[in-house]
Amino acid sequence: LQEEIESSYRLGVLESRLDQLYPPLLTNALTDAFVNIFPSMMPGFLSPSGILHGVETRTSSPLRVPRDPKTMESSLKGLFVSGEGAGYA
Repeated sequence: LQEEIESSYRLGVLESRLDQLYPPLLTNALTDAFVNIFPSMMPGFLSPSGILHGVETRTSSPLRVPRDPKTMESSLKGLFVSGEGAGYA
């Protein structure tokens, strides 16, 4: 496909087939979710004009930073780590 499509993402996006990007296990799970799960759980969420952006990458490592349970301060005085996940940032 490799056709450029309109998106608000400033670098632009190219249309691609999921089965050419992901292994079969992931492609099958996504297909099942789009066909069988999303329509009943979130009616109207999927549409022909929708865009699925991917592949997500990580720029950080899974690092656990112990924090004081009362102040949420790290072991480095004055450093308050934030981020997603249970204790990871």
